Amino acid sequence: MKITYDNVKPLVEGVKELGRIVLLGIIPIAITGINLTTGEISINWVIIRATAIAIILTAILKGIDKDRHLTGKLEGNKTKTKGLTQF
Repeated sequence: MKITYDNVKPLVEGVKELGRIVLLGIIPIAITGINLTTGEISINWVIIRATAIAIILTAILKGIDKDRHLTGKLEGNKTKTKGLTQF
């Protein structure tokens, strides 16, 4: 099988989607570390870890969903184009 951009485009788009979600996830992590009443930066590692785990899992699932959708488009498979949720 010859590797072309069309063949790897779903994977590339999935990784890009993962990166977008992770970048957007930096904002809630930064917010959880700032005490709004005093303006001090306090680190609550439990909240930060929970937020980071949620962001990472969301990013991974979103990336897989995007890859599956675009792969389905390339293959002409209507089931795959619906992504992970099949809606």
